[in-house]
Amino acid sequence: MGIKSFVIALLFIATVSYFIPVNNLKKNTAEKDLPLVVFEKPIMYTLDDKSVHRIIIADQAVKYEKRDEMFNANITLKNQDPTKDFNSENLKADLIVKKGDVYTLTNNVKYKRDNFIKVDTNELIYDDIKKIAKNSKPFESIYNTHFFKGTNLYLDINNDYITAKNAHFEIDVDKNLKGKK
Repeated sequence: MGIKSFVIALLFIATVSYFIPVNNLKKNTAEKDLPLVVFEKPIMYTLDDKSVHRIIIADQAVKYEKRDEMFNANITLKNQDPTKDFNSENLKADLIVKKGDVYTLTNNVKYKRDNFIKVDTNELIYDDIKKIAKNSKPFESIYNTHFFKGTNLYLDINNDYITAKNAHFEIDVDKNLKGKK
């Protein structure tokens, strides 16, 4: 009689414990995003069969599975399109996060395209494939010798198109007055 009660109790406990969900502890540790490689003071080049088309200089670069983070980074992107009339673009920021071909720059962001345009802001999202830079923060820029500032910058490099909200554009008045005299 005692053995029969013990077997029935075990069967009941086994049936109940089968339906109780169990958390997988290995899954929780796998969800953490651990760096694959950490570079200290890296200088990295991206090469193709013709030339160097990207140069990255940073204090530290961390490679994760789906993104790269660069601290105090300076990225130079060389022009690969012979139909465009510029040599290079320069992206500089305290933190640059690269996911695929999209760079997210934050804190002390400086964008420069030759001596044609310079942008200073605290946030910039730059798509290297589409060649579009945009942000939602205030910015100041110099376009040739003209001053341009506002918020919500949209800069299409392929079509030489720039727009912003709350924009203020100042034409180099001194240069134009000198030309009239």
